[in-house]
Amino acid sequence: MINNIKYVFCEGSLDLFIKKPDMKRQNTIKNTVKFTSVLYIVVVIGILALVNACTHRAQVSTMASAAKNQVSTAALQQNQPQTFLVTVANIRKSGSGAVTEVMFNELAELFSVQDATMISNLQGALNANTTVKVTIDPWQATVLQVSSVTREEAAAHAAARAVNNIPGSAYKIDLANTDPDQINNLPASAVINTTTPGLTDVIPDMATAQLMFDYITHQCCALPGPYTIDYCIPFQYCEDGCYARAHKMCWIINNKYNYATHKIFSFANSGHDELCVKGEKWGGCCVNWWYHVAPLVNINSPKGTSAYVIDPAMFDQPVLLATWLHAQENPACVPSGDVPHVSMINIQPTASYCPNGTTGYLFYTDPAYASTDTTLVHYAPLVTCP
Repeated sequence: MINNIKYVFCEGSLDLFIKKPDMKRQNTIKNTVKFTSVLYIVVVIGILALVNACTHRAQVSTMASAAKNQVSTAALQQNQPQTFLVTVANIRKSGSGAVTEVMFNELAELFSVQDATMISNLQGALNANTTVKVTIDPWQATVLQVSSVTREEAAAHAAARAVNNIPGSAYKIDLANTDPDQINNLPASAVINTTTPGLTDVIPDMATAQLMFDYITHQCCALPGPYTIDYCIPFQYCEDGCYARAHKMCWIINNKYNYATHKIFSFANSGHDELCVKGEKWGGCCVNWWYHVAPLVNINSPKGTSAYVIDPAMFDQPVLLATWLHAQENPACVPSGDVPHVSMINIQPTASYCPNGTTGYLFYTDPAYASTDTTLVHYAPLVTCP
């Protein structure tokens, strides 16, 4: 009897075919009616359950689509002002005392601001921990305008940024007086990812790591493509966007190659410290950050397992952690009397996206990749050196 029933669910239609048995006796008819009634009830219950499941799947799909639809198709233009919703991480005077510098959680670049009214508005936003709208010139590293946001804009901005309170493995650091081997051979517990099941913790050799590095590099927006991921990665624009590049790179390493990652955050969050980098790959101009982030992996070598960084915006191969950090202390790129110095590093889980404040211990996340993809699209046509 059951084999004679066919049903199709979830697509808005239901086909139910029942072959009538050969009824010769009255009691057989009664039993058949009872059985059929029970069967109909079972089928109806099954239909309702599957419809609910389909509805749930549709809701999940709609939520995922809504997150994806947050990606703007409007790329930014080279040498033109840019406008963002941001929260202020810190405001300070430069080393010379002549310039007011501002740090934003959502932007890695360190900006100067001169207008007293703008400084006051930014200070108010910092004190109240509220969202503001800023227009910037990233190539001159200056804030051009500060304005308030609507309640709806503030709510949407806050809703998109969950906080990851995992402290990670943070280290105050002094590169000039620290043995590089001590940096490159951090405790395994600080580097190996133990939170994501199914991923291999250590890349077996440099050849495998270079293969992954080259694949990631070929997704660069400066290359003609075709790209094998949804959005190209703007390695050629390293003024900003490291947080989005790192998030996408980790996704590739985790999902395409099945290797574990952490993220390494470097901070210039003490005194007049500043991350000072020369864009050797993109024209040789200077870039100044208050933080930087890239994927951190373990690579096996004849000398043992060491911590390496994947950062095609700065290098052509995986580099040891100490090498990556030293490149951010370039003395030729120090403005305003500041000090080219990495104050601290924090090894964070892959989920951490960008800082929440200048302490270097709290981070925002981007689980739906909405901010990631928006940033990748915005920065796709830009280049570092004007």
